[in-house]
Amino acid sequence: MTHQTDPDYQQKLAAEARLWGDEARKMAQHIPPDWAHHRHLRHNVIMHAADIDALLACIQPGMKTLELGCASGWLTLAMAERGADATGLDLSDESLQVARDYYHTVRDQISGQVTYQAVDLNYLDLPASTYDVIVVKASLHHLVRLDHVIRNVHQALKPGGLFWAADTAGDEHILSVLIAGAICFVLPTETAYADKMRALLRFGFRAPSRVKASIQADGLSPFEGAGRDHDWVSLISQQFRVEKRVDMPAFTGYVTAQFKAPDAVAVPILKVMRVVDSALVRAGLLKNTGVILYARR
Repeated sequence: MTHQTDPDYQQKLAAEARLWGDEARKMAQHIPPDWAHHRHLRHNVIMHAADIDALLACIQPGMKTLELGCASGWLTLAMAERGADATGLDLSDESLQVARDYYHTVRDQISGQVTYQAVDLNYLDLPASTYDVIVVKASLHHLVRLDHVIRNVHQALKPGGLFWAADTAGDEHILSVLIAGAICFVLPTETAYADKMRALLRFGFRAPSRVKASIQADGLSPFEGAGRDHDWVSLISQQFRVEKRVDMPAFTGYVTAQFKAPDAVAVPILKVMRVVDSALVRAGLLKNTGVILYARR
């Protein structure tokens, strides 16, 4: 029995789609699915803006681009804003409807064009030698047929085409977990200090495993972490020519998500934290929590 004919797989797939569809709807109520707005979100300011801008600088008018796991479509739209013929694929029809609804309100201002399509990425079947650029951000670790997806991406790119992939770098290292947990214990977060102390006393030596599960978002969705056991960096390196690798910081991303303070206070602290964190990763004293690859067919 294949995944496609497995009732349990189909049930999980539907639940995954509902969860991310609900998330896209909720997010769109507060901020339009547009990079011009998303770039100012705290986690993007601290963790992602420079890398997304570097990717977008690679997009030229007339290119044919594809995003896997596009959610509400803001990155696909950003590529179209640079003149690309951009396609966004996602599991969730509801997420894609958010993307389509917004695109219709701005399409007259977009120099390229956008198409959105619902697809189970595990069974990706892309046309050969079609795309100049294929991007995937934070979706690979949800995939159970990761090797198939990467092979399909390779054959779908034009010769010399760019595959830009950003995702987690396997299980979180214990030292990064301990540092992240300690910082979040000291800084104000959604959890009150009294509750933090009670949790520490209750879980004792098991506390780091709880922090690790939180960092990895274990159980967030039916397929959360399904692809963690696959070494996607190795799979891509075997089939593509890796042009550039960016190692992400070890603990700053998690602290950024937890830190409860106004941006005027939090952002300067987090920027300094990222500089220190990145230096420790470069020195080999900490393990990066994520990787970005620029890979050429």
